[in-house]
Amino acid sequence: MKIKEFSITRYGPLPNSGRIMLHNFNLFYGRNEDGKTLTIDALVKLLLRRNILRDFDCIERVEENPEGYVIIEDDKGKEIKFPEKGNLTEVVGLTPSECRNIFIIRDSDLSIARESEFYTNVTDRLTGLRTEEIYSIKKKLQESGKLTRAESSADLSDSKDFGKIKSRVEGARGLIEETDSLQKKIREENLDELEKESARHRDEIEMIKQKIENLEDARKREEYEKVKASLDKLKEDLKKYEDLEIYNEDDEQLWRDSERDVEILVEEKEKLVTELKKNEREFKEISEKLSGQERGFQIFDKKKKKLDDEIRPQLKTYEIKSGELAQQETKNKFLTSAGTISAILLGISLLGTIFSPSLLFYILVVLFLILAVLSGIFKFQFVRDKSWLAGVLERNKLALSKFGLDAENIKGISSNIQKFDEEYSKKNDELQETKRGKENLKIKIRELRDEKITDIEKRTKDAGNKIGEIKRKSKEESLEEYTKKLKSKQELERSIGEHESVLKSHLEGRTRKLQENISYWDEEIESLKKYKDKAKDIKYSENAASELKQKCKRFEKKLEEIKDTMASLQKKMEDVERKANEILRIEEEYLHCRTSVDLDAIKKKLQEFITENEINKENVLKVMKIFEEIEVEEREKVSELFGKRSIMSKYFNKITDGLYEQVMFKQEAGIQVKREDGVILKVEKLSGGAYDQLYLSIRLALGEKLLKGKKGFFIMDDPFVKADPDRLQRQIRTLRKISELGWQVIYFSAKGEVRDALQGDIEEGTINHVEIQSIFS
Repeated sequence: MKIKEFSITRYGPLPNSGRIMLHNFNLFYGRNEDGKTLTIDALVKLLLRRNILRDFDCIERVEENPEGYVIIEDDKGKEIKFPEKGNLTEVVGLTPSECRNIFIIRDSDLSIARESEFYTNVTDRLTGLRTEEIYSIKKKLQESGKLTRAESSADLSDSKDFGKIKSRVEGARGLIEETDSLQKKIREENLDELEKESARHRDEIEMIKQKIENLEDARKREEYEKVKASLDKLKEDLKKYEDLEIYNEDDEQLWRDSERDVEILVEEKEKLVTELKKNEREFKEISEKLSGQERGFQIFDKKKKKLDDEIRPQLKTYEIKSGELAQQETKNKFLTSAGTISAILLGISLLGTIFSPSLLFYILVVLFLILAVLSGIFKFQFVRDKSWLAGVLERNKLALSKFGLDAENIKGISSNIQKFDEEYSKKNDELQETKRGKENLKIKIRELRDEKITDIEKRTKDAGNKIGEIKRKSKEESLEEYTKKLKSKQELERSIGEHESVLKSHLEGRTRKLQENISYWDEEIESLKKYKDKAKDIKYSENAASELKQKCKRFEKKLEEIKDTMASLQKKMEDVERKANEILRIEEEYLHCRTSVDLDAIKKKLQEFITENEINKENVLKVMKIFEEIEVEEREKVSELFGKRSIMSKYFNKITDGLYEQVMFKQEAGIQVKREDGVILKVEKLSGGAYDQLYLSIRLALGEKLLKGKKGFFIMDDPFVKADPDRLQRQIRTLRKISELGWQVIYFSAKGEVRDALQGDIEEGTINHVEIQSIFS
């Protein structure tokens, strides 16, 4: 069986491989990360398709299934195309585990996965042994006997999986000893007599409790009668209360306060009306007085306007001009003297021109003439202004004489005008004072009439309206009658409160709302109705109930003393009960231990439990021994795959050029090899090359056995990746030998030394060389 050709058209990042034809020895070469491992994974999936996850690690690097095909050619030349025709396990009758451990070497690993299990399964298959079945039966026997191990020398197990049977059996033996000791103590303490006395005390307590119960029935009956009477009276009071509900203390107080307010307001109004009339009289008097003052003031006002409009401006001008003339008086005197001198000098200069005409005298004549003229002009103006001032003074004196304010000079006139101004100011102040007094009275009158009296009238009306509203609601015409009805309501409220308190003290209350509580009390009283006719011949007495309770307590105390005496024994019996149930674990019933009879029954159950488990253990160990003898005989047949004359030893001897002559396998020691010099070595003692050659031999031998003497193929993923150059050459020679023996080798490598070692064979065409396409190209 060989792979004739394959094609991978799609698998993760792998490029389309196209159609690849294979020979007997094939080298697929590519650099690391070029897709070597993915190509092998795709081939494995195309060959096996399903059920490969358990036997092939990291096979799901790409989750999808590959697209493509693999064509297998059998020894008769028949071609089978996968996956169209199924998968390799179906065609050749092999398991995925056998394919992985014989024909496919992944990740440079030549070793056998789960080696011991694998050899056993293969041996059973090839020789017809039932080793696994025998082991399975022994495991079931171990479970049935609840043993520590699947061997005839085993003991009862203390594992949780087997319910800690060993501890339970031992505990049962110890508990039987405890029951023997406890039974002896029970006989000594006379437990049966104590139980009889305890029963008598319980009967007495029951009788007392019945009497207490009768008294309680009487109490309940009396309570029923009391609360029913209170509830009936409460309902009656509430019905009366409904008619008086409108009456309340606030309205009564409001009516009383309003009547008092009306009386007070009427008095206040009378006082204010009297005050108003008084102010109105005063207002009339001050109005007449103000009219007289205004008429007299008008005369003063006219005089003042005349003074302000006509006289004061002229007096102001007179004062200004008088000041100016006073300033010019000195200049007038100087110019008068200068004019006189200039006239004299002018006369002298004229005489000089007459008697001695010369330019100097002419110039002096002109100069003095000018000076004399200028002095004359100024003098004229000064005299004229002075005359004007005298005229102004006379006119003002004449005008002021009409008002009686004239005087001989301007100083007297100013004094008279100042007095007039003072008198005017005084008259004006008196007038304004009178006006303010009138205005104040006017405001006061308006405040009294429009505000205070109106407010009192409004308040009086409001008080009357409040009284009227209360009268309308209550239909009462007098405060005395209203107060009488209010007192009746208050008495009803007290009565309702008292009955409500009685009901709450006996029955409590569900809410704060009385009507809801009444419904609740109706229900509660209805529930108490069953006591209506109970214990009618008994009158409840607190003292009698208390005495009975005290008597009951005394009997209970005596009973407790008996119980205390029995407590130690009971506690030990409870302990036996607990331990027995923990040990026996009887699902359908729980064992109770209250009496000596119960103790005997538990002891019997414990002994049966011990006997049952011991017999079961002995029977299982006998059967286990029989199967162990069968197993020893069957294991001897495994040597058919190994041993000196086995195919495996022949392959290993041939591949190692006779260095090793035999491959051996023992269940407890695993695989061992025997050198030509007779030395026996374990696998881990072999060199790296011998190790690889051994497992190649194992794969060849098992493959040939499983294929019934026919040859197959090997898919190898760089099995010698860690080999040094010398070892690599030896391993390559091993592969050539395998190929020469008729096995197909499909060798994947990223190691340049492998290609170099096979370069001559590649050039000669004895090895098919395929370059792996890079997934990055």
